[in-house]
Amino acid sequence: MTAPLVPSAPRRHAPQPTAPLRLGLLLYPGCMPAGLFAAADMARAAGLRAQRPVVQTLWVGADLQPVPTWQGPSLTPTVALAAADLDAVLVPGLWLSSTDGLAAQLQPLAPAVQALAALPRRTQLWSYCAGVLLAAASGRLRGRGATATWWLRAALEQQYSAVHWRFDEPLVQDGAATTAAGANGYLPLMLHALGERLAPEALADLQALLMLPRPRTTHPAFAGHDLMATADADLRRAMLWVQRSPANELRLPALADALGLSPRTLARRVQAHTGLSAAHWMRRIKLRQVSEALCDTPQPLKRIAEDLGFASEAGLHRAFRQATGQTPLAYRMAHGGA
Repeated sequence: MTAPLVPSAPRRHAPQPTAPLRLGLLLYPGCMPAGLFAAADMARAAGLRAQRPVVQTLWVGADLQPVPTWQGPSLTPTVALAAADLDAVLVPGLWLSSTDGLAAQLQPLAPAVQALAALPRRTQLWSYCAGVLLAAASGRLRGRGATATWWLRAALEQQYSAVHWRFDEPLVQDGAATTAAGANGYLPLMLHALGERLAPEALADLQALLMLPRPRTTHPAFAGHDLMATADADLRRAMLWVQRSPANELRLPALADALGLSPRTLARRVQAHTGLSAAHWMRRIKLRQVSEALCDTPQPLKRIAEDLGFASEAGLHRAFRQATGQTPLAYRMAHGGA
């Protein structure tokens, strides 16, 4: 869940409000729709931050039949591409395990390719990763500069030689065609589009909240206490149990019982993997949650202590300072966001 996107200060030199960009999110058989959902989230967030409609998204397809996505659910377009009256269409990637026989792999996608080819010339065509294949097959990239994922280079240059391929560039705009490389190519595409429609400070907020990865730096006291960094399956289950339990109710016998292990066995496993006693390890996990709350929320320490089940604010303050060498306030100022 992200923080509300609201203006923090009056904007200067902001773009004049215009009619929202009508962006079609193209569904086709076997597409990987994660980028479409992310683009829709970014469009909505841009509108909230700007306090005006910026991008209107529509789910489109060659027709209105349900579309099976790659290893995902079937999704139903809300409007056919030919009837959508769009400013731009976003073509997501598809799963390709090989570039052998591209023509055969594109054959089931012929209705979507034909619908793209029939779009008015004024309609912008955005595509990324292997979705650039559909754009090239539609003829909309002929005579234009374009990029795509690097490992498609040989196949694309051979099959679509009329395209001016520029594989050394992550994003290429040439007229009404904009292409991006990589499975996350929707990010530069959306950033490029929103950069023309948002004030610089609004775009920076959007990047910080939705586009940029969370900083990976962590205090040494909490290093190694990350769920994804823990290889032992039982310890991952234990971490989840600890994270979900109030701090003042953490007991080794209760945790061992939840895992189906004896307390002695669990204590040995924790010591072997972390170098800490089980009680110390559990406290560190809860204090790591405190550190994240300090950095990611404006909540006062009293509220954080209540939410995480510490016996008192004063007790949490002492434990946190003992673990990190910093008071919670100093830690928030040093490691927190804006």
